[in-house]
Amino acid sequence: MKVDLSIVELRSDLQFPHAMLKTMLPDVETALFFSQLYRLNATEVAQLIQVLFRSPVVDALTAEGGLHSHELQDYLVDIGFAPVIQAGDIIFGEVTTQGEILPEMWRNAQVEVADSIQKVADKLKDVIGKLPGKKGEMVFQSLAIMNSKRPIIGDYKAGIDYPADAPNLVVFDVSGSMTEHTVHTIAGEAVALGQEADAHLAIVSNTCTHWLPGEYTEEAVLAAAEFGGTHYEELAPLFTDFEWGTVITIADYDSSPAAKQVLSQCNGTIHTLLDISLVDIPTYLGEVLGQLAGEARPLMVASNNSLVYQGW
Repeated sequence: MKVDLSIVELRSDLQFPHAMLKTMLPDVETALFFSQLYRLNATEVAQLIQVLFRSPVVDALTAEGGLHSHELQDYLVDIGFAPVIQAGDIIFGEVTTQGEILPEMWRNAQVEVADSIQKVADKLKDVIGKLPGKKGEMVFQSLAIMNSKRPIIGDYKAGIDYPADAPNLVVFDVSGSMTEHTVHTIAGEAVALGQEADAHLAIVSNTCTHWLPGEYTEEAVLAAAEFGGTHYEELAPLFTDFEWGTVITIADYDSSPAAKQVLSQCNGTIHTLLDISLVDIPTYLGEVLGQLAGEARPLMVASNNSLVYQGW
């Protein structure tokens, strides 16, 4: 008989046997709801996902931070710079791409936990780790159902609040610093996220390519990916004379300080920016576009630090 004594330490006040945590949080939806209940930060969310759901997609999103860029380039933008957004070719294929992680993150970001549900979770914090895994799973799934079905009054508030007529946008860095392997691995996640959010999609490297909602597929994104330099200034036309609801960025930490200056001159607006980082700090893409945002916050920040240690 094998006994798994490894412990997952989410925080000093949140420790669980590894095997029990995997039983208690059997899917990404439940794990993300758990992360909301216990206010895990963006790095802890990535670590939790990495511990529970190992796959090529999860590894690419959370465990390859050392392979990507952590430093800025020093190139300058030419005087008279006038970027032009390329319209992405429409390649007809599968209508909906099934993502593992990012579409669930979007759904989870929509609604905050009700105060009443939060109070129950806080009272359970010190005992939940002592429950059998299946009972713990039932507790969290029951709380999630109660939270979703509660009346939309009183302590309810949307996790993302933005003008109903403002479109969403996913911006996916497909430059060489992200590595071709990573881009190929998570392109389907970016597409599935965009489809779930009914969003426009833009990819950026040496140039920027843009698709309207419903016009992009994973195949189209990979066909247009350049795997070249990281020129976020090429995004400028998308943020000129335009209002976005939620913009979601997926990137490492790259590009030039000059790109930030270019985007600071744009008169477009972003209501909410959500950042997904493949390195252990928030992305520079999120920083660049965050200048135009009323609110900016990280959804996930990758980390190579393990949450698992042996023994109590």
